[in-house]
Order: sequence, then structure tokens, then C-alpha cells
Amino acid sequence: MSAARPAAARAALPVAALALPFALSGAGALTLEVTWMRRLALVAGSTAVATTLVLSVYMAGLGLGALAGGRWRPARPVRAYAGLEVAAATWALAFPVLARLVEGLPPGAQAAALLLAPGLAHGATLPVLAGALRREGRAGVAALYAWNTAGAVAGTLLVPWLWMPLLGLTGTERVGAGLALLAAALAASRVPDAASPLPAADPVPRAGAPGDPPPRVVAALVAAGAAGFVGMGLEVAWSRLGALLLGASVYAFALVLAVFLLGTAAGAALGGRSRRVEPGLGLAALGVLAALGTAAWGQLPYGLAMAYDAAGRGAVLPAGALLVAGAMGGAPVASGLVFAHALRLAGPDPDRAAGRVLLANTAGAVAGAAVTGLVLVPGLGLHRAARALAALAVGAAFLAGRRDAQARKGRRTAATGLVLALSLPGWDPAIYAVGLFGQLDRFADLSPRAVHRFAHEGWKLLMVRDGLNATVAVGEGLRSGTRWLSIDGKVDASTGRDMPTQRLSARIPLAFAGPEPDVLVVGLASGVTAGEALAAGAGSLTVVELEPAVVEAAGFFASVNHDVLRNPATRLVLDDARAVLRREERRYDVIVSEPSNPWLAGVGSLFTREYWRLARSRLRPGGVFCQWVQLYSLPPSALRGLVRTFAEVFGRAWLFETIPGADALLVAAPGPLPAELPLEPRLDPDGVRRLGAVGRLHTDDDPWIEFEAPRWLLRETARANEALIEQAGR
Repeated sequence: MSAARPAAARAALPVAALALPFALSGAGALTLEVTWMRRLALVAGSTAVATTLVLSVYMAGLGLGALAGGRWRPARPVRAYAGLEVAAATWALAFPVLARLVEGLPPGAQAAALLLAPGLAHGATLPVLAGALRREGRAGVAALYAWNTAGAVAGTLLVPWLWMPLLGLTGTERVGAGLALLAAALAASRVPDAASPLPAADPVPRAGAPGDPPPRVVAALVAAGAAGFVGMGLEVAWSRLGALLLGASVYAFALVLAVFLLGTAAGAALGGRSRRVEPGLGLAALGVLAALGTAAWGQLPYGLAMAYDAAGRGAVLPAGALLVAGAMGGAPVASGLVFAHALRLAGPDPDRAAGRVLLANTAGAVAGAAVTGLVLVPGLGLHRAARALAALAVGAAFLAGRRDAQARKGRRTAATGLVLALSLPGWDPAIYAVGLFGQLDRFADLSPRAVHRFAHEGWKLLMVRDGLNATVAVGEGLRSGTRWLSIDGKVDASTGRDMPTQRLSARIPLAFAGPEPDVLVVGLASGVTAGEALAAGAGSLTVVELEPAVVEAAGFFASVNHDVLRNPATRLVLDDARAVLRREERRYDVIVSEPSNPWLAGVGSLFTREYWRLARSRLRPGGVFCQWVQLYSLPPSALRGLVRTFAEVFGRAWLFETIPGADALLVAAPGPLPAELPLEPRLDPDGVRRLGAVGRLHTDDDPWIEFEAPRWLLRETARANEALIEQAGR
């Protein structure tokens, strides 16, 4: 074949030829990002600070890769792209081995060692492919970005719904690597390539002078950075909103991200086809639409109740996705438009322009996620943080827009629209504090009026804080005086029905221990268990709590928790429990682990074989370990799996049912059953082994309960689990 034939084919290369490979690339990259984030969360912890650190390292790699890819200009860009995909896939397949090699490093150093290299490869793919687009130019780059983002939407949904439950962490990681290899193979085998690019077809808009004026390029990059900052900041806020609306499960977070990415992809596709180049207008639309969306936040739970009333459990997640889309107000579409328009203004060369815009957008996204999650939400609250980001977008439009009369008029209109949107009411913390998502099956009447009465009558809200990791609320019944604490709408403690479990979680394991034991309690909540540990004779007490706002909430329970946080024997550690156990070599006589439910995203890692092995290594000889397990909204298979996994790690354990049909405690101790116990066990060690005889192990690599349990949230499981316990006790 002569050299002229590839060059001719290159000149006619359409975006359609690259669409499928690049969509697969997006699905693979998202899949790998999720698995890597989960792996590193097991080391660095699940706190907002640790998660932000890990995400920032990976996104920094994306940005640097985009810049390098824009400057690389390989002779055969499609083959170079295929090479990048192969490199990312190879890194993914080697990731478990690489992780073991750096496991002794600090979490930040581990993240840098493991994520920068694949981030560079993933970030360089779009700028490198831009060099192969001769017909469509920068409009084609925007179209490719849209296809890649659409692929990421598919990956976002397939990971929790299919790959992770069926294949586990390593299997899902291999799927991501396989998608990258498939994208590389399709690109290399089906797409013609050439040795040298031809000039781009679409001209850069001019401002009355030859060449591309630097101020316009700067404005384009400012717009891309601002869109990244505001867009990612809003995504953080919307994810927190989704957790309040639907429960903080992996499915809620996946739906919010999928809706956000789908809107961004649609905006990029529309922007690539539009000949009107005005990033400032897109930024203004982003801000106004986001502000309008916040006006609907207070109505979302009513919509969820209506969907459940009309179609039952199966309607909750689809309706939630539509409601979250309404809460976004179309802002992700505007964000995609800004990206596409910035591409047209960022320089005459598609590859270099793509690199510049991706770098600016990614840098903005890193900053937006960090500032929103660590500063704006805890400082202003969730709703006000979203509105502040909307105002920031409109403000940035004044910097990135044109200076002509028409543009000034458009910005004034946007500013007026923002003021009107921000004047609309849109937030009702009470209706989110009560966790409607978990109680829909208890309502005989799900009309808006009945839901409003449930959320506002008969009780008062004592506290609500949007913390670093979750939203924490404390309420009190007007007649009963019962107080309760909810985290992301899920009630985790109360002075009413929950008191037996909270007290016995300390009293029972300490009955197995010697005098004045050193005690560790994982999860503060109301502080009752921690207080009971000291009241039962603990010599020292360490409490590990993930969310700082819970510490403030525990102050409302001082009358029943013995004011435990003011006791000089108490040491409070605000961090992820696994990170603390891994970092500190301190040993304890008793460890009480009572995190929230395993269906919550991230909490499942405190119910795995590896976590229990880590905790066992922190027990002194003869030490006692106590694990709280729910019986409600937990499938029988999950109960069997948890019990089998626990028994495999600790060997000798008893099961106590502190609230029949609701709460159970698994207590592992090497000695015999104490003569004096505040509650008789339901199962002895032989019964515990029978209960878990056919269970599926729950491990870090196969965290299946985190994906299975949310599907049972509105189902009755207590009777079935009671029957299993009864049968195992015979």
C-alpha cells in the first residue's frame, strides 16, 4: 500500500468510526475508577477528606494527561490512542499486585503511586484522538467527548447493578480492563489511520483581526474551568441530596452520577453542532438552571411517595432518577454546552485545544469537589451551597463572555433570572430528616397532605447539620419526649425502642471481659453504648466516629449517655474505623462494632472478613468482639452470609437478640458463657455455625451484601430471619 492511501483515508475519517471505541473507553474508565476508589478507600478510609484526596490524585492525572496528549501529536493518532487504552488495561490487570507493593506507604502516597499513571493515560485519549479528526475538527472532538461520557453513563449503571454483585471487585476491575482492550482493538482494526494530520476544517471565530486573539483563548479556558468547578461542586451537592431522598446506597449515588453525566453528554453533543460560540452564555444558563432546580428540592419526597403509591417498590429508583433530574434543572446540559463551546475558542488545532480545555475543566472539577464537599456544604448547608455555586456560575459568565452590547444584555438577563430563582423557596429539612424513603411501606395514605403531616406534626427538629460526610438530624416527639438521631434520613439511635440494643451492646460483651477493660466502640451515634461501657466498668474508652456532626448530635442525648464525651476516660477519634485500626497498633480487651446498616454505601466494608480479621488483630489475648447486625430489611441470604463470615474469623460466637425481629448481636469470646448476663443468648456457638452453614462469605473483594441489601429496603424480612434463628437453635 502506498503512503498516499492512508493519508487520503485519514482526510475522510468520520467521528462515527471512533464513536463506539470511545464509548467503550468511557465505560471502561468509569468502571476502573470505581474499583480503584473502592480499593483505596479500604486503606485511606471513607471520610470526605480521604475520598477527596484520592479523587483529586486521579483527576490530577487526567488533567496532566490531557495537557500532554494535546502536545504529543503522534504520527498515527488512532494507533497511539489504542496504545493508551492497552496501557490503562495493563495497569488495571496489575493493580492488585501494585497495590500490595505500596501498601506500606501513607494513603496519599499510595494514591499517587497507583492512580497518576492510569490517570495520565485516560486523560490523554481525547486530545490524541482529536488529531485524527480532519473533517469535523473541534466539533468532532465535542461529539467524541459526548460519546465517551455516554459510555461512562453505561459504566456507572452497570457497575452496581451487574458487574460488582456478580463478579466482585477484582472481576469488575477485569471487566474495565477488558472494555479498554476492546476499545483499543476496535480502534486499531476498523479505523483507517495515517502518518500525518491535515488542517482542521472548522475555523475559530474571529474578532475582527487575523489570528486567534489570546484574550478569547483565555476566556474559553476560564469558562471551561468555571464549568468544571461549578458542575462538579453541584454533583457533590446532588449526590448528598440523592442520599437524603433515596437512602445512601450505592444505587442512589450511581443514579445521581448517571443523570449528571447523561446531561453533560447531551450538552456536549448539542454544543458541538451549534455554530453560536458563547461560553459565557452557557455559564449563565448553568447558574440559572441550577438555581431553578434548587427551588424543587422541597417537593421531591412528595413525588417519591406518589410514585410508590402508584407503582410500588419498583418505581422508587426510576422515579428517584427523574426527580433528581428535576432537581438539577438542566444544569448538566449547560455544563456540556460550555465545554463544547470552549473547544471552539481554545485554539486552531483540535488536539491542542482539547488538551487545554480538558486540563482547565479537570482542574476546576478537582477544586470544585474539594471546596464544595469540605467547605461549602459544612459551612453553608447543602441547599445554600448549591445556590452559592449557581451564583458563582453566573458571576463567571461576566468574565468569560463577550464584551458586546448583546452579550451584556444576556448577562443582565441571566443575573435577573438568578435573583428570581434564588427568591423561590426550595428547602424543607424536616421532610428529609425523617427518612421517608425507608418508611413508604408503612403508610396507608401517601397523599401529599398525609406526607406533610408525617414530616411536620407531632415532633420538633432540634438540630440538623450538613456535615462533611452526611446530614445529621435530631428530633423530639412533642408528647412522648422521645429523641431520635438520623443520618442521611436513616434513624440510627433513639431514646425509645432502640435503648435495649444501645445498652446491651456494651453490657453483654463487657460481661465476658475482665475488670476495667480497655474498650473500643466503633460508631458514636447517640453515645448510649459508649456511656454504658463506662458505666459497666470500662477502664478506658476509645470511640471512633466518621462524621463530626454526630458528635454535636450526641450532646442532645447527654441525659441517657452519661455525658460520655465529657468523661476524662473517653478518647474520641474522628476518622474511618478501618483506617484507625490499620494505623494504630493499640490493643483492646473489648471491641464493640455498631456502624449503621450494611446496605449503606461504604458501611459494608465494616462487615467483611478482612475488617473482622483486622479487628481481631487488635484484641488482646482473651479479648471480646461484639458486632451489631440488623434483622429487618436484610435478606435471609445476607444474614447467613454475615454469620458464616463472622464465625470463620472468630470461631466461637454467641448470638443475642436484643430486640426480637429487629436487632441482634454476635459476640465472639474464647471463654465460656458468663454466669451472669443481662440477656440470654438465642444461639450458642454450635447454633451460630448452623445458621451460617450455607452462607456466602462477605469479603472486601466480594462485597455482595452492599449491593443486595438495598433491594430489600422496603421488604419484610424480620419473620424469615427469625425463623432461621429459631431453626438454627434446635
